Amino acid sequence: MTASRTRMKRQKGIAIMLTGVLLVLIIPVVGLAIDASVLYAMKARLSASADAAAIAAARSLSVGLTMAEQEESARERAEDFFAANFPENSWSTKAHSVSVDVAETAYRTRTVLVTAQLTAPQYFMRMLGYESTTVKAVGKASRRDVNLVIVLDRSYSMRDDVAPGNPCSTMKSAAANFVNMFAEGRDRLALITYGSSWFLGMAPTMNFKTASPSLASRIGTISCDGNTSTAMAMWQAYQQLDVIDEPGTLNLMVVFTDGWPNGITGDLVVKRKTDTRYGYGADGYSSTTSTYSMLPSTCTDAEGDKYDRNAGSSSATYSAPGWNPNWTPANRTGVIAQWSSPTASKGDTAGPMKLYATSISSSSEVEIDAKAGCRFDANLKYLRRDIAYIPDTDIYGNSTSGYKTVSTFSSGDYAGKKRIDSPSAITYASMNLTDNTAARIRSDDALKPVIYAIGLGDVEHELLRRISNDPTSPIYDSTRPAGLYVYAPTPTELNYAFTRIASEILRIAQ
Repeated sequence: MTASRTRMKRQKGIAIMLTGVLLVLIIPVVGLAIDASVLYAMKARLSASADAAAIAAARSLSVGLTMAEQEESARERAEDFFAANFPENSWSTKAHSVSVDVAETAYRTRTVLVTAQLTAPQYFMRMLGYESTTVKAVGKASRRDVNLVIVLDRSYSMRDDVAPGNPCSTMKSAAANFVNMFAEGRDRLALITYGSSWFLGMAPTMNFKTASPSLASRIGTISCDGNTSTAMAMWQAYQQLDVIDEPGTLNLMVVFTDGWPNGITGDLVVKRKTDTRYGYGADGYSSTTSTYSMLPSTCTDAEGDKYDRNAGSSSATYSAPGWNPNWTPANRTGVIAQWSSPTASKGDTAGPMKLYATSISSSSEVEIDAKAGCRFDANLKYLRRDIAYIPDTDIYGNSTSGYKTVSTFSSGDYAGKKRIDSPSAITYASMNLTDNTAARIRSDDALKPVIYAIGLGDVEHELLRRISNDPTSPIYDSTRPAGLYVYAPTPTELNYAFTRIASEILRIAQ
């Protein structure tokens, strides 16, 4: 019994000694683990702060008229962002230092490298003589330059004296602010405005801020009037990107509109047959909501021949159905547009159709109304008598058929052709044309154009989602460049809409 007790006492003594020895070893290990955990968390925050500073700096590369000013702006922004996210003495850290380097790292791509360093205190490791540790992190962000065409709707419904909220003036102000978010000397911007016709407000240039007049100034001179030939304007914007031809750059267009498309740029066939269509308010076809057996166009051809007589004849020589075989009127190339309700199926004397020039040399609309004896020489709403039907494609080869059903003539020589005498047919054909134009633009695998859309007020949301390939579009295609559609219910929200698009562009440019 005595030997057993003695042995137990000896064992208790060994346990106390082992515990003491283990504590000497365990405490530094636990201290190292705690200090390492603190350093790990600190490193993570430092890395996040450096990343945020780099991203902010990359986005600030647009501030300044020269590249030197832009790089200095980026450095200042990086330092400010880092200081805000990781202030001096935070977590008892000291000796913060931030270096910012801006360099061109690839074709039309600038990279901001932010290197952050600080001294972090040690806690338990002080017992081993380690008072502090240096922690370092690197943040990196690149900004690709952009080729951007701004496409602005300047139609009649945008006029300040027509719609509430001064939409034309507000749009111009928001678009000018938008322009200033991009980098002079690096980004290349252009302007196209459109009503019935399209107008090149500024050809693509990197000097859009210092040009005389500047792009913002040119936007300020826009005069709103006309119809809404969206497809034509988009195609012309794409032509500007195609001429630049820089596959390595972000190729973009921003399309703004306040209404439904209602203009078709076509090679228009003159009506040469008798058929049944809605009247135009004259010549015995007085009702615009009733159908008549209507005679061919009154247009003369290059020889002066008419549908029922040769040049110099004072009375009808030919009759239906063949009419004058010598009469060969040339097609009329222009923009066919309508001023009625976009969904009106019949005629409307208050909203006649018109024919406009496709492009113009100033911001004023140019109506085509002097065409050798055509009925619409006297009144543009009489154009129903002169044009046979809506063409299957516009002059650029984009189809007028698509997701919207367009009414057609049911009989006669023009059976199956899209009705030119129905306002809604022109509207829906214009919508199809806009949709198809956007799809064709996006199919360019070299330039990979991205389309953004801004809608104001009474717009067709589905169409704008479709043309921008917005992720909410019913036909969203993940294999094609995705854009964004932003809606502004009233002019008040336009500045936000343009800023949102700019933020999205700068985000994908990173």
